Formats: sequence, C-alpha cells, structure tokens
Amino acid sequence: MVIAQEKKEVEIINADYLKYQETDGKKLTKLIGDVQLRQEDVYMWCDSALLNKETNSVDAYGHVQIQQDTIRAYSNTLHYEGNKKFAVLRGNAILTDSKMKLFTEELFYNISSKTAYYLTTGKVYRDSSIIVSKKGYYYSSSKEVFFKDSVRITDPNYQLNSDTLRYHTETKVSTFYGNTEIFNKNSRIVCNNGWYDSQRDVSAFGKNTVIVNPPQLIYADSLYYDRAKGFGKAYDKFRWVDSTMDVELFGRYGEYEDERQYIMATKQPLMIYKMANDSLFLTADTLKSQTKSATDTIRNFFAYHKVRLFMNDMQGVCDSLFYSFEDSTFRMFYNPVLWSDDTQLSGDTIYLRTKEKKAESMTIYNAGFIVTPAGKKYFDQIKGINIFGYFTNNELSKVEVRGNAESIYYGKDDKNKYIGNNKAQSTDIDLYFSEKKISRIVFIRKPEAVFTPIKLLTDEQMKLKDFKWIPDRKPKNREEFIDLLR
Repeated sequence: MVIAQEKKEVEIINADYLKYQETDGKKLTKLIGDVQLRQEDVYMWCDSALLNKETNSVDAYGHVQIQQDTIRAYSNTLHYEGNKKFAVLRGNAILTDSKMKLFTEELFYNISSKTAYYLTTGKVYRDSSIIVSKKGYYYSSSKEVFFKDSVRITDPNYQLNSDTLRYHTETKVSTFYGNTEIFNKNSRIVCNNGWYDSQRDVSAFGKNTVIVNPPQLIYADSLYYDRAKGFGKAYDKFRWVDSTMDVELFGRYGEYEDERQYIMATKQPLMIYKMANDSLFLTADTLKSQTKSATDTIRNFFAYHKVRLFMNDMQGVCDSLFYSFEDSTFRMFYNPVLWSDDTQLSGDTIYLRTKEKKAESMTIYNAGFIVTPAGKKYFDQIKGINIFGYFTNNELSKVEVRGNAESIYYGKDDKNKYIGNNKAQSTDIDLYFSEKKISRIVFIRKPEAVFTPIKLLTDEQMKLKDFKWIPDRKPKNREEFIDLLR
C-alpha cells in the first residue's frame, strides 16, 4: 500500500494588508506589505503576493527573497508551487550559499532536492573569480555547480573558456570537459579535459593538451601542473618544441620547471635538432634541458646514459653528452665513438663543434683512435694522444694527430690490390680525406716506418694496440629513433 505524502500548506506569517479576491474563477489571497510566508523549512519574503490555497501556490512580487537552510535566493518575482516544492524566480535572480553567489534572469529551484538551474545566461562569483555560462545546474547536497555551453572563467591570474565545467564550492576544484582554453599571463593551454584546484593552485590536463608559451610548445596526453611551484609533470606521450632553436623533445614521462625553463624526458626520450639540410636524432635513458637562470636565454642540453645520435653524415654513441647553444658544441663523455661515413673515431672525450648548424671541427682528448676500413679484413688506423678533425659540408676533410702518433696504412699496387701495410710512428701526423676515405698521410716529423708485405703480416702486425672495430654499436638509420615515437 502506497501512503500519499502529506502536502504542507504555505503559511502566512505576516502581511501589512490582506484581501481575499477571485480572479478568473480562482480564489486568491492578496497580501501587501512586508509579506512573510513559510512552508516547513522554506521561508519567503516579498512586497506583495497572491496566494492560491487550492493549488497551494504563490506568486510573489517585489524584493522577493526565499531561504532554505544556508541557501538564499532573490529576484523581482517568484512563482512557487507548494505541492511540488518548486520555485521559479525571474528578474535579477540571485542564488547564494556560504561559498558562492549566482546571478541570472530566470532561476528554477527544487526545494526537495535543493537543486537549482538556469537555461539563460548565468554568472557565478567565487572569491575573485567570475564564471559565466548559458546554462547552469546547482546541487546543494554535493556542493557542485555544473556549467554548460560557452563557459568562461575570469580570474586575476587566468581566463578559461570551455564547453562544460563542474565546480565544487567547498573544495574549489573545477573540472572541465570538451574543448577548453586557458589563458595565463605568458601562456595559453588548449585541452579536451582536466581539473584545477584553486586552493592548492594545481591542475591536471588530459588528452590532446597543448601548452603554448612562445617560443615553446608542449603537447601531452596527461599533464599535471603546480603553478605555485612552477612545476609540471607529463605522463604518457609528450612533445616539447622550441621554435627558436629548432629543437623537439619527446618522451613518455617528463618534468618541467618554470624558473630555469627546465625540462626532463625519460622513458624512450628523443631529441630532434634541425640542422642545415639534415636533422640530428639523439636518444638516451634521460634527456634534460635548461637555462642557467630565469633571465638567461642560452639553453643547455644533457643526455645520459646510453647516448645514441644519428645524422645522415655522422653517427655516435657515448655514456653521457652535454650540448650548449652558447658555443654550439657537443661534448661526449665515457667511451665516446663517432662515425663519419666509414671512419670510426674514438677516445676518452670527444668535442664536436658546429657552426651554422653544420659540423665544423672535432677534438678527441686522450687515447684518440681513428679506424677506416681498407678492405674486407684490413683497416687503416691512426692513434695519438689528442686528435683534431675538420669538416667540410659535414664530411671529414682533415685530421691532425698530435702526440705519440702511430699509424697503419695499407698500400695498393697499380691493379688496386693490397700489397702490404706501412706501420709508422711519429710525433704528429696529418691526414687528408677525399671521397670519404683517407687520401694522403703527412708525417710532420721524420717517422720510423716499417713496410710489411701482405703475405708476411701477422695478426699482431695488422692492428695497433687498443684497436677496436665496433660497427654493431653504430646507429644504422633514423627509423630506429622514430620507432620510439610509436
């Protein structure tokens, strides 16, 4: 058996003037002056009202106010359905609770569920922020407001435009859905979804997020940002672009700091640096970039460990790498190896200098070693304490070996057949390259040289001490780098 809920009548608490009248067959009570009405926990005030006891409804006019617990609403007119416990406020309608204030021209309020909504443009004030939308829905029990259609937040620190936004009046967390744009002082954020906690000043953004901070851009599918600390994290795939330096940084996890313009990428990170008529692809376990200070514009890059780099004319590996735009120099540390076409260069430390985005010169410090294949099992070899190389159009053109220089060079006869090798020692040696091979060797001081015919060569005579030929470590093509992006 269903028991019908008792319908409480709207009670008259006060009125300066009361009159009974009948209009269009309706028996009404007209109340004028300091009108006060009540239905259970709902209180109403106005200048005048028409009370229909048959329908248990009220039409109120002038300085209308309605209150339920901490919720207050104001308007020019009010239509109240007592049986349904539903109110329609029109004309300069205002709804307030302890956390926010809502303004609109027409407001609908359900007393039972303590929910309100507007279908014309509304405006909500929260602290120093203003939220405007065409539609809005307020839920008192959950302390939430949903804004839909052309949502805009105006705040002293930012502006937000979105399709849909949910705001929690107690936690002060805004959650936005659909196409969203956020404008800060120096940047713009575009995303499809995310949230912002105004109390902690932290936010998170979802798929297809783009942060525009010229000349830099960040593309991410999951991004967390603490504006108070100027610190952000990117999860899953992200891409950082600096259009001034022609650099792109990719990874599956990243961190960012505003003050130093610091960015770090891990989990299959990749840097692409556009050079003259080519691009440098560089990867490692971790890639970092930062400026020296907040006011500095010179950016530095760090890579470690398992560094690999690829250009069409040059490839390399090492444990750690440092590059500064101040001198355009790549510094390679711990077992570095460079390949220029078929020539392999190694040492304790390698500095590769660029100019106008082309390789200009190279320095190999300590234990420098150069190997160039001369045949299927023969290798031309040069070693010395320090080695200085020079490039023309990104190709190695000259090498200077300084200090304890040694060389093995294989000679050919008129029929282009190898006849033996010439092993020499000298203080300094200069090498000249043509068509990507050693074309001439110049000994700066009189060398000690020994020529050995091919047939008499032993394995020991074919190699200088510390010889190593490691083509398996050489990056083969850019596809192995591009695969990291997939």
